[in-house]
Amino acid sequence: MKSILRDIVHKYFSNFAFFYRHLRYRVFVVLALSIMVGVMDGLGLAMFLPLLEMVAGDTEVTGEQMGNLAFLVNGLQALGLSLNLSVVLMVMLIFFTLKGAFKFLEQYKSVVYKQFFIRNIRESNIKLLSNYDYYNFVNADAGRIQNTMSGEVQKVTQAFKEYMKLMQHSVLIIVYTVLAFMANPQFALLVAIGGILTNFAFNNLYKKTKGLSRVLTKSNHGFQGLLIQQVAQFKYLKATGLIRSYANKLIEKTYEIEDSQRKIGVLGAIMSGIREPLLIGVVLVVILVQINFLGGTLGLIILSILFFYRALTAVMQVQTHWNKFLSNIGSLENIEAFIEELKKGKERTGKLTLQQFSKSIRLEQVSFYYGDIPILLDINLELHKNRSIAFVGESGSGKTTLMNIISGLLKPTSGSVTIDGVDAKQLNIATFQKRIGYITQDPVIFNDTIYNNVTFWAPKTAENILRFEDSLRKASIRNFVMEEQPDKEETQLGNNGINLSGGQKQRISIARELFKDVDFLFLDEATSALDSETEKEIQDNIDQLKGQYTIIMIAHRLSTIKNADRVVVLNKGRIERIGTYKELIGESESFKRMVELQEV
Repeated sequence: MKSILRDIVHKYFSNFAFFYRHLRYRVFVVLALSIMVGVMDGLGLAMFLPLLEMVAGDTEVTGEQMGNLAFLVNGLQALGLSLNLSVVLMVMLIFFTLKGAFKFLEQYKSVVYKQFFIRNIRESNIKLLSNYDYYNFVNADAGRIQNTMSGEVQKVTQAFKEYMKLMQHSVLIIVYTVLAFMANPQFALLVAIGGILTNFAFNNLYKKTKGLSRVLTKSNHGFQGLLIQQVAQFKYLKATGLIRSYANKLIEKTYEIEDSQRKIGVLGAIMSGIREPLLIGVVLVVILVQINFLGGTLGLIILSILFFYRALTAVMQVQTHWNKFLSNIGSLENIEAFIEELKKGKERTGKLTLQQFSKSIRLEQVSFYYGDIPILLDINLELHKNRSIAFVGESGSGKTTLMNIISGLLKPTSGSVTIDGVDAKQLNIATFQKRIGYITQDPVIFNDTIYNNVTFWAPKTAENILRFEDSLRKASIRNFVMEEQPDKEETQLGNNGINLSGGQKQRISIARELFKDVDFLFLDEATSALDSETEKEIQDNIDQLKGQYTIIMIAHRLSTIKNADRVVVLNKGRIERIGTYKELIGESESFKRMVELQEV
């Protein structure tokens, strides 16, 4: 039974289920308030019938002409109230005042829950992306991630707004239809049938809007992907004169987006133009049928018309909001699929925590495949605490993949990795990675102050300031920051550290990793983008850190690894030889050849 219900919900109420997962009971709070708005409005309208009787000059007002709504008049009489003009007007005022109060609560709760929904979606996506497995991340579409995390959230928020309006007006349709049936069942049935038939006229337009929404979402992904690459490769594109050709690709995407949005707008305009005349035509035909063939008092017909006018207004609103919702359905479907992908691609990790690295990391028979392609094969290696080790080899030999496995970014296809004797699969890998300082060829610089770049936005306490200055000192950049910069640690570094030289950016990166109180320093070609003089200065800084940290290096410039405790020569994914720099020159022909080619 549960599986059947789940299938029904998935097939017919998947959108409602999505919003319910993020809002829970709040959805029903808004719907309950909408019901109360409709009920109060309907009861207030029903009191127009006694009012019409009084205006017509009836001396005695009864509920006979109100059908099943006669309980209103009977109830007032039971309370000992005589139905005069003042009482009727007062009761109407009470009903419409209550309607206003419920309407306020409905609108207020809708605003509050909308903000809650936005925050919930963003927070959920941020957490899921933070826990996303690195292997899955590097194989994902960067444009899609960017677009989904930013622009798509806004569109899903708009979809949520339209869907909530859709549900609220749907509730009003039900309320007014029920009241109309209570007043005049025959009239109500005819109008309901006519309203349902007119809805079929819009089905084809709905389908076209839904399809265009999906096309629009895909175009937005492509635009974001191209934009990310233009920003990342701006220097190259500008220097080579390709910037305008690339810009034309972006412009083509904007035309695609514009075309889809224009078509969606045209469909919306068509529906807006024909909706009201069609629905009013149905009511007019039903009035003629009721008077000429079915009979009935004019008062009941007027009351039914009042209810159906309200209901048809709600129907038009439902159709309007449904079409607007469908114009964002592509974004909703995309974000649902994106969330599922993030969940499925979640990093698998253990529960044990690593407080501090104390002994060694051991790799036994480790292999790694990318699909069917072998990258690493049968790696056996041990890394000891506070020792330095360098990985060298030709491009494609597996150096970066090996470092990624050691750092926990990638999981081996086979074999085992143990940290201080504990299988890495049993460790909460994040607790291990907090002990890592990672310095890459392209320094990571945030568009913020030097202090925030080094401390990663740590509070500016006396202790943190001391640690900050100590990190600058170890990275040999304290004088530059504290004496040469007018704003000292509050100096803004600009986009990607545009105000710094290459060496200064690298020292800021090193200072950040040292501030973190780490056990490891991973140096991924950390000096390869620097000139020889700056490289030597940075390398001297790194050499001074030997014995204080476990240092793992990847280097193409072999002059930077002369002082490493051990050097691992990789060749086509296998370890060819391990030894000191001097030992390998005598024992490894391939290593000796690399040294000779670089004239080290």
